[in-house]
Order: sequence, then C-alpha cells, then structure tokens
Amino acid sequence: MGWAFALRTLIAAELVFGASSGSSGPGWYIFENRNELYTDRVFAGLAAVVVIGLLIEHLVFDMLERVSVRRWGVRH
Repeated sequence: MGWAFALRTLIAAELVFGASSGSSGPGWYIFENRNELYTDRVFAGLAAVVVIGLLIEHLVFDMLERVSVRRWGVRH
C-alpha cells in the first residue's frame, strides 16, 4: 500500500514541478501530451506507469515477501 501511494505521489510531483522546469519523466510526459490534446499518448504514459508499478510489485515485493515468510515463518 505504501509503494502505491509513493508512486502516485511521485507522478503527481512530476506533474506539478516537472512541467514548470521542463524536465523529463512520466508525469511530465503525461502533462505535456494532455496540453497538446494527444489522448493516445496520455493513455500510453498512464499505461507505462501502471506497467512499471506492476513490474516492481511482482519482481521486488513478491521476492521480499517470499524471503520474509521463509525466514520468520509468517503465514497468511
């Protein structure tokens, strides 16, 4: 839950501060394409954020959960 909140906060910060500084990032990409009315690119940016979040969730956090269950014997 904390990871999802952190990712949403990161994207929101990029939307606010990345647009004013002209830097790159997923939030800036979504913001710029929204201003230019490129709906397909906005959804592509959103899909990229979702895919990155899912990859990290499944590659990193699932592994950490397996290691912690094995080490401390915690069961669901």
